[in-house]
Amino acid sequence: MHLTEEQLNEYLDNETTERAQIESHLSTCDECAARLTALKTLFAELDSLPELTLSRNIAARFMPQGQLTPQLPRWLTLTATLQAAVALITLIVAAPFVMNLLPAIEIPSFTDVFIQLQSQWITWFDVLSAFQLPTTPQLPALEISSLMLSLTLAGVSMLWLVGNGLLLRKQS
Repeated sequence: MHLTEEQLNEYLDNETTERAQIESHLSTCDECAARLTALKTLFAELDSLPELTLSRNIAARFMPQGQLTPQLPRWLTLTATLQAAVALITLIVAAPFVMNLLPAIEIPSFTDVFIQLQSQWITWFDVLSAFQLPTTPQLPALEISSLMLSLTLAGVSMLWLVGNGLLLRKQS
């Protein structure tokens, strides 16, 4: 069995814990001793080479230069800011009108809403189960209160604002 390249390199670097076993093997194995001599010669030739300085800095080609994050165009930032301001002003102006409607609107309990949704679901399911290809199903009209409509409008507006904010933040 011969010594591996790793064992020979560790022996040359004085980083092996098997130094005695390697020396005894080298004294009996001419092939491993010749490989060790070739490695010593190679490292001696490498050490004798002159140090050269490069005419250009090659690392500069791979280093990031300047600003890493691109800036959004000023017009796009201004447009998004104006959109957000208009949406906020619209919500502020609409708030008193919605607040005037709140006392007149009776807010149904969770149970009433659940029962209404269940009955609409059953009605819709009955219509779909009786569905035949030549005829068009007649779905019941949804009754949406003005409170639900106002809350939906406010929710959609907030989602729009948050979505635009996230979109602009990811680009900058």
